[in-house]
Amino acid sequence: MTAESRPASSATPAPARSDRAAADRKSNAGATPDPWEACAKIDYGADRSLAWSVREQVIAVPPEGRAKAEDRLLKALALPGVTAAGRAFVCQMLALIGSARSVPALAPLVRDARTADAARYALEAIPGPEASAALRDALAALSGPVKAGLIGSLAARRDAAAKSALAALKADAAEPPLVREAAARALETLGASA
Repeated sequence: MTAESRPASSATPAPARSDRAAADRKSNAGATPDPWEACAKIDYGADRSLAWSVREQVIAVPPEGRAKAEDRLLKALALPGVTAAGRAFVCQMLALIGSARSVPALAPLVRDARTADAARYALEAIPGPEASAALRDALAALSGPVKAGLIGSLAARRDAAAKSALAALKADAAEPPLVREAAARALETLGASA
């Protein structure tokens, strides 16, 4: 039997990697989004499969890979069009692996009542004096329940440097009762007798 008369094999070889990439560019499905960028744009009630992928990677990252993962999260947090749900998710991930390098990105967020809760969640878990300082510095910028939550974060961090500011808030009649009570509880946690 000659090569021309042999029947063609029904199995075709798998396309080379570059052929698959070219096929993906020609498909109608579009490009696969980067999960690290997509997680910052998720919406409440929407598909979270890409965010779940990022979460699994963050949980599994070894200590020597945390800086790279943190950089990717900070890059996602800085993207235009970050949603409230996306910001909350990224802050949750930074709470797991964030370091002092995350504080400059989180500090402005903790000073804004719309983003303070997500940012303080991350800052509360990040070790180091930089995170405590960012939380203390935000006290004057917030009010009401958001300020009370921030006070709770300072107490949870056992931030002794916040005692004087907390004592002043506890004594300030212009502050709402919720804030004064939160300051009193925080002082008790910190072991103050004021």
